[in-house]
Amino acid sequence: MMPARSVTIPARSVRLDNGLLLIARENRAARSIAARVVVEAGCAFDPPGKEGTAALLAGLLDRGAGNLSAEAIAEGFEFLGATYVARAQRDTLDIEIRLLSEHLPQILDRLRLLLVEPTFPDEEVRREKESTLTAIAEREQDTASVAEEALAAALFPAGHPYHSRRLGTRESIRGIGRDDLRSFHRARLRPAGTILVLAGDLEADRTLDRAAAVFGAWRDGGTAEPRVAVPDVRPPEAPVTIVRPIEGKTQADIALGFVGLPRRSPDLPAAMVLNNVLGEFGLGGRLGKAVRERAGLAYYAYSRFAPGLGAGPFLVRAGVASGRVTRAVGLIRRTIQALRCGVTPAEVKDSKRALSASVPRYMETNPEAAAFLADAAFYGLGIDYPDRLPAQIEAVERREVEAAAGKYLTLGRHVLVVAGPQIKEEEIR
Repeated sequence: MMPARSVTIPARSVRLDNGLLLIARENRAARSIAARVVVEAGCAFDPPGKEGTAALLAGLLDRGAGNLSAEAIAEGFEFLGATYVARAQRDTLDIEIRLLSEHLPQILDRLRLLLVEPTFPDEEVRREKESTLTAIAEREQDTASVAEEALAAALFPAGHPYHSRRLGTRESIRGIGRDDLRSFHRARLRPAGTILVLAGDLEADRTLDRAAAVFGAWRDGGTAEPRVAVPDVRPPEAPVTIVRPIEGKTQADIALGFVGLPRRSPDLPAAMVLNNVLGEFGLGGRLGKAVRERAGLAYYAYSRFAPGLGAGPFLVRAGVASGRVTRAVGLIRRTIQALRCGVTPAEVKDSKRALSASVPRYMETNPEAAAFLADAAFYGLGIDYPDRLPAQIEAVERREVEAAAGKYLTLGRHVLVVAGPQIKEEEIR
């Protein structure tokens, strides 16, 4: 096992014989370590008809493992002063642990137990399902959640990995049993699909050796399935407008979205600049200035895009009072159309400066550094990606930003969702 050294960031990596990738990054500023685990087991991997499996499994990893109960696991983390969070994202299942550096050996042992030997006790499964059903009911009354979920379901056809809700539906959750969770665990939680990043008060080579000793004997519990295939999606041939009335609400949430780009797209740096110009930071960019500051129509207005294994959505979001929806939608459309007509040199320069300066800031804290490195490794970008990204952003030219706007922000091939108080669909088409 020959470790690979990054150019300027003190991070080292090694891939074990079982396929697991270990990354260690030194930062002696504090006596703490952030551990980040990323597994190829996100919601995109949910079996058909069993949507929500990944989210359930993420919530159950610490509810019983090996010979330890949920109470024993929780008490162990508390005794060691460690915090533990697991969640299913779209492409990945992520675990984050924050700990004191002197407790790293115990935490590594505990982490291996949770990943490799979860027991899924019947009572814990029942409780997690009930909790998920409650969360689904709450999201169905949340205008922002309803808008984004309806947009994803419209942009991505049924059967596409990005079509379904992260938590699943009432029907799918009720149909998931302990055997389904075991099968998903055997298929998806395997060393070849797992990345472990440790960032903080550590000595990199020693830490890699210690982690290798703990995880090196992990072998697949079942058939090693390939990474999920995310098919390309054609944007709608005509605009799609969806209204989701929710009783008792005074605020409406607007989501206007397009099919975006995958994480490995060569357009990514230009799309980052484009998103910044449009309105990544809410009050900044054209959306914040036009919709919120000058017109005073929105409580918030911003843009974001979500590249993944496949092309995720590129969307505009806004929250407005019920009587301002029509005006806000019209102004959002005009702002996007104006952006497609061109960007200014100052907008490109300012956005590139802000974005390239933000990358080093991501690496200042251990949790953010661990998350950044894990993300880069999962998408095959390398542990030197934080070194390379600022230069990639600085190299973006104005014409590339305008080309990205023309490619990804095509009005007429979009989906518009408004969730909240009753509004007539014809008023916002």
